[in-house]
Amino acid sequence: MSEDIKPIAIDALGGDHAPLEVVKGAASSGVPCILVGPENVLKPILADLKNPANIKEIVHATEVVDNDDNPVSAVRNKKSSTMMTAIRLVREGKAGGVMSPGNTGAFMMGATMILGRLPHVTRPAAAITVPTPTGLSLLLDAGASTDCDPEDLVNFAVMGSTFTTAVWGTNNPRVGILSIGEEEVKGSKVSKEAHQMLKQSTLNFIGNVQGSDLGSTTADVIVTDGFTGNVALKSAEGISSLIMSVVKEEFQATRGLEKAAVWILYPLLRRIRARLDWREYGGGALLGVRGNVVIAHGKSKSRAIATAIHLAYDLAQTDLLNRLEDALSRFHGVAENPKKVG
Repeated sequence: MSEDIKPIAIDALGGDHAPLEVVKGAASSGVPCILVGPENVLKPILADLKNPANIKEIVHATEVVDNDDNPVSAVRNKKSSTMMTAIRLVREGKAGGVMSPGNTGAFMMGATMILGRLPHVTRPAAAITVPTPTGLSLLLDAGASTDCDPEDLVNFAVMGSTFTTAVWGTNNPRVGILSIGEEEVKGSKVSKEAHQMLKQSTLNFIGNVQGSDLGSTTADVIVTDGFTGNVALKSAEGISSLIMSVVKEEFQATRGLEKAAVWILYPLLRRIRARLDWREYGGGALLGVRGNVVIAHGKSKSRAIATAIHLAYDLAQTDLLNRLEDALSRFHGVAENPKKVG
């Protein structure tokens, strides 16, 4: 790993399993990290883990942003919390990125207010990795901005394309708008206006995609408003969990020769479960703010924490922030020409 990349700041008191699982995840990631939390709590955990060399520093903070805290109140009234302190380390140039499994709304608002937005971005987007039969796709927004304008969806498309190219190496990523039908006349007023804008752009826009395309190979980037995206994502997660629960129940109910056959297939079933497991894909990147920000699932244990930290490090290593700013500037610079949007 490059020595030029600054450590990732970790909100050690965020999430349902903090601080133990967060610290274990940071230690096992191998990524240079700064832990933000109470020294008297974190030091004994690190000692039990034999003081891993990748933990570069502990920044002392004791205040916690609770899951039920109002995001605005948390940003204004809990400025010394582990979450807000970790975000400020990025603004101060002491960290190359920040990761938290804590209160998602407070984390996104804190990152937006403390770090600021990139030029041309009115609303940031939470970009979530979705597994497909042949690789990965990106869904954004997954909940950061519930009320969006057509211009916001266009910005999401630009940022999503830049992300998939920079981080995953996707060549000329296909962009679709999540809608209720493939025909361009279908959808909300916002999505139909964004459709026309993207249709005229130089992005590889393939038109509308439907909910059934989520998790398929139809598009590399799927854009929508945060309300629709979050509902779609949670629905997909619920169906995935249902499938795995049914498989587990049927596995446990087998008898005789049927059970022997299941045991033979067990390695295959484990691989299927891994491909559908959200813990394998880390957190979501908050795109559109001036910093590498990764939101981890509140239920994350050490493996998911480690994966989310790796994502934050990948964003820093690929210089995603500057690439996003450059892509947005180029896109909007050309958009001033009334004959061509992108």
